[in-house]
Amino acid sequence: MRSTALALALSLPVPLLLAAGTAAAEPVQEARSAVGACLAAVIDAAPVEDIDGDDVTIRRGKDPVSCTVRVTAGEPVVIREAVLAALKRRAELFTPARTRWEAGAWASRETFCNLPGRRALAVFVSTAKPGAQPVLTATVFEDRTRDKRCDQDLGVQTVAAAEPLAPPTATAAAQATTAAPEPARVPAQAEAPKKKRSLLSRIPGLGKKD
Repeated sequence: MRSTALALALSLPVPLLLAAGTAAAEPVQEARSAVGACLAAVIDAAPVEDIDGDDVTIRRGKDPVSCTVRVTAGEPVVIREAVLAALKRRAELFTPARTRWEAGAWASRETFCNLPGRRALAVFVSTAKPGAQPVLTATVFEDRTRDKRCDQDLGVQTVAAAEPLAPPTATAAAQATTAAPEPARVPAQAEAPKKKRSLLSRIPGLGKKD
C-alpha cells in the first residue's frame, strides 16, 4: 500500500511539498492540487476518492468516469489561474474549446479539450463572479467520442446547449455544485469546534503521516 501511495505521489502533476504561506494561499494550493488529482484519477486511474476539505471538495463519478472539484474560498480569478496551472502540467496539452459558452450567472464557463487522439478528454470549468458561491467548479471527464465543438467554432452557445458537452453524470455533478448551500448547523454550546484535516493530506501520496 505504501509503495502504491509513493508511486502515485511521483505521478500526480501537483506539488508534493507545500510552500510556507498565508492562510489565503491555501484555497489556491488545494484547488490546484485537487484538480491535479482529478486529472490523474480520470486519465491515469489514480486511486482518488470523494474528499471533503474546508474549502475544496472532490466528488467522483463512475458512469462515465468523472471527477468534480468544488472550491468555496479564494478570489475567483486567482482560483481559475490555479486550475489552469494544473491543466498545463499534463502531457495531454489541454486547450480551450473552439466553441464558447454563454456564462449565464457565472463569470465564465469554459471547456478545455485534449489534443485529438484516441481518447476524448475534457475539463468543464465554471468560474463565479466576485462574491458568488461556489467560487469555481471543475469537472474532468472522458467521453466516448470527441465533441466537434472542441475543434469547430459553432458560435456562442447558451449554457443549456453547452452543458451536454459533458456526459450526463459529469454534467449533473457540475450542476449540483450550483445548488443553494445547505443551512449552517448550529453546534451545541458545549461542542468545541473541530478543525478539519487539510484536503491535501487526504490525497494519496501527498499527506504527511499521522
